Amino acid sequence: MSSESHTFRRRLVGSIVALAVLAGGFAFAGVVQGAQLESGEIDATRATRLAGQQLTLTVNQPVAEFDATGVEVEPAASVTAEADDRTIAITFDEPLDYDAEYTVRVPGVIGAYQGTASTLEYRFTTPDEPVYSLVRRSADGEEDAVQRTSFADPQPEVVFTAPRIQEFARAGDVLAVVTIDAQEHNALHLAQGDQAEPLELAIAPELTIRDLAASTTNPVLGFIADTPAFDGVKQYESALMTLDVSGAGAATPEPVLGLDGAPMRVIDWVFVPGTTSIVVQDFEQSLFLVDVLGARPPTPLGVHAEIRGFVPGTTDLVVADPDRGAVIDLGDGTTTTLELRSAELAENVYPGKITMLDDRARYLISLVAARVEGGQNARSSILAEVDDEGELVEVFAPAAESSLIRDYCVSPNGRYAAVATSPEESRPDGYSNKPGYADTMTSIVEIATARTVLSLPGGFSDWC
Repeated sequence: MSSESHTFRRRLVGSIVALAVLAGGFAFAGVVQGAQLESGEIDATRATRLAGQQLTLTVNQPVAEFDATGVEVEPAASVTAEADDRTIAITFDEPLDYDAEYTVRVPGVIGAYQGTASTLEYRFTTPDEPVYSLVRRSADGEEDAVQRTSFADPQPEVVFTAPRIQEFARAGDVLAVVTIDAQEHNALHLAQGDQAEPLELAIAPELTIRDLAASTTNPVLGFIADTPAFDGVKQYESALMTLDVSGAGAATPEPVLGLDGAPMRVIDWVFVPGTTSIVVQDFEQSLFLVDVLGARPPTPLGVHAEIRGFVPGTTDLVVADPDRGAVIDLGDGTTTTLELRSAELAENVYPGKITMLDDRARYLISLVAARVEGGQNARSSILAEVDDEGELVEVFAPAAESSLIRDYCVSPNGRYAAVATSPEESRPDGYSNKPGYADTMTSIVEIATARTVLSLPGGFSDWC
């Protein structure tokens, strides 16, 4: 055998040995490292709107076991976890924060093919949240304006102007604005993204629009409509209209129909978070669950005096009656009496609006203190949180003691409050529908820390 053949054989054997060693090294590393994360998936936008959203982690092999109670989330968030084959599902018990980077660690993951435990780590970022307000300047000879800011970019930006703006609502990137002309007639405008000119919808002549609102999770708007009587007959009287702004269909308002097939006469209504349904209250104070898509007839929910919205991020509807409050779980239809602990208040302090924060009887309440100073009546106000033990903690107080909280509402994720304030001596702005006060400011307050994170001119936050 020639020297060239010996050399070839030595090189071939050496290559085979090297490959075997390399393969063995990979196999050993696999045993040492254990199960590995292949991918993760979460709808981060929806996770800031609704409780119970899932992060799905895909592992490179079936999961034999893992430490479900040891799952860590930064920033802190309450979760539950379970495994199925190659998937670990992390469920968030509450909506997540806006514009935040989350890190999820799953310890003790043992795959079906290796006995070595590993820790899986996944990072994701939730989107920024735009915050809107309405600035009314008509009395000063300037146009009214809808302004937008956000947690990541706090500089206010004007996104819509008109001589007189009654109200607005936002569904995704679609802004709906109701304006008032010189004859006190309403017009409905839709602006989407960076489109140059807003679209004015064709509506019935002399149609009156009020109580405009938008779904926080679906491209749907709604409002209550009235038309004048002709020959003693009105086409619409306190009729709830819905409008699909997804672009998939014609942007034509459609009335919500009752059990008799006629447009419902509505005194109050609200979108159900995460669904295409709404809750309406008719003139007999009967509540109905209505599917906007019309896939099923209205479902009766009983008779209640007042709708007080939903526990943030859930389908738990809060209602009130003269003798009690209650929570209706729209998932299973059960009604539970609401037991709220009252906080101890001074004799000169009076309670105002209440908003539930969770299903543990924790709520926000606005409080007004009345006193006499220099022979004159004076008032001051605060926003406070009351826990399930009746303990009261101040969340927000106007910078000037003479300013009053005119209204407040809670963000879709339940973590922030938009608080509208103005000086006590502020004059009403003169709007007959959706009235407000001059010189109004809105503060965005983190409820857990009582920290003001944003301030912008105007009121009527789109969270309200």
